[in-house]
Amino acid sequence: MPVCFMLDKKIIYNSFVSSGARVIGLALSLITIGFISRYLGQDGFGYYATVLAFLYFFTILSDLGLYSICLREISRPGADEAKIFSNAFTLRFFAGMVIFGLSPLIVWFFPYPTEIKFGVLIGAIGFWLMSNQQVLMGVFQKYLKTDKVALAEVSGRLVQLLSVIFIVRKEMGFFYIVAALVAGSLVNFILAYWFSLKYIPISFKFDFDFWKKLLKKSLPLGLAVIFTMIYFKLDTIMLSLMKPPADVGIYNLAYKFLESLLFFPAMFVGLVMPSFSRYAFSDREKFNKISQETLNILLVFAIPLILGTFFLSERIMVFIAGSGFILSAWVLNILIIAAGIIFLGILFSNMLISLDGQKKLAVIYAAGAFINLTTNFIFIPKYSYYGAAMTTVLTELIVTALMVVVLLRTMGKAPSFKPAVKYLLSALPMTLILYFLAALPLFLLILLAVLVYFGVLFLFGGVSLKDILSFFRFKQYV
Repeated sequence: MPVCFMLDKKIIYNSFVSSGARVIGLALSLITIGFISRYLGQDGFGYYATVLAFLYFFTILSDLGLYSICLREISRPGADEAKIFSNAFTLRFFAGMVIFGLSPLIVWFFPYPTEIKFGVLIGAIGFWLMSNQQVLMGVFQKYLKTDKVALAEVSGRLVQLLSVIFIVRKEMGFFYIVAALVAGSLVNFILAYWFSLKYIPISFKFDFDFWKKLLKKSLPLGLAVIFTMIYFKLDTIMLSLMKPPADVGIYNLAYKFLESLLFFPAMFVGLVMPSFSRYAFSDREKFNKISQETLNILLVFAIPLILGTFFLSERIMVFIAGSGFILSAWVLNILIIAAGIIFLGILFSNMLISLDGQKKLAVIYAAGAFINLTTNFIFIPKYSYYGAAMTTVLTELIVTALMVVVLLRTMGKAPSFKPAVKYLLSALPMTLILYFLAALPLFLLILLAVLVYFGVLFLFGGVSLKDILSFFRFKQYV
């Protein structure tokens, strides 16, 4: 089944622009990580990763499920956009202020060194700013203006990178490295808020009755987010408590690379989410068709990403952080499988949200958190970062499978995985290129692999000439 490019031209435009900006942002992020990991070493980077993982838990507590619910609500006919977003932004702003304010107090009860405890105190400001920026994403996705978000993010990444370079050259130390993250987050938030005002006049609103209604809808999803992030970051916290900082650093270099890859599916599915909400109950046939198209596109990218990483992981990790982190390559080979599964999980979770299935989603993520906690206790003491990586794959596989089961019960069907066969066959010649021409420069090898994959995909009929022409005609469908 070929990919059917029948999505709205604005979705396609935003996908391309945002993807291009994300590539730039990814490059800036990887360069930043390279400077930080080389400067701090395995132990210092382990401290840095622990600070980020610890604060991530407070990010999920402050989420409250508002982002996805707001995007769903304003996508429905007759929605009062200003009221919804202003109240959601106000609620998130002040709730986050309280929640992140508690993080420096709570971290003192953990057996961490002083560097991590004071790092949490500094980093909490940056994470609070990022939390406020996240809820604004719904504005840009509703109006298909994610190019503005991309510009804000790239600007923030650039400020962080320049700050890190200055700090490294001046040898200012660990705490200033954490402060660089705060500087980048501040720029990102200010630009995102300023851009959002062009589309929705967001201001502080204290409609407490509306807050209650909003929270009633969002809290089940908020619980789902909490459970998701528990198993998404719990491994780092458990590693930091059970193993030396170097193990945390090795694991998290690979994990940072994985996280940077997940923007594309999150961004793309987020752009399609308003269409899911529009047709979930009014036109199930159209809903199913959009779901299948979205799955096809995600599979087109996920399959070569997984296979290609198996061949390039060592060179990627050494390129980013030097030979001192070469063990991160083997961790990445495991985690990249989880990344491919997460590509699909992002789609299925958004489908369930649009079908008002957030309560079922919360139960699924709760099961995932329990499985992750249990298996981490079993595998981390024995296998360290390899055990944490294997646990991540297992958890994501079970969670995504449960989503498919719920979709089958809710809709009577789920998107088909049959197109994956063509994409897999198209990726095999790419792997031969990666194996036999491994001596080529890294970026040239990646470019050649991409050209071979999409060329063979075209020959196999995974993408037909008709699809390409309809893609450039931007056929209106959504």
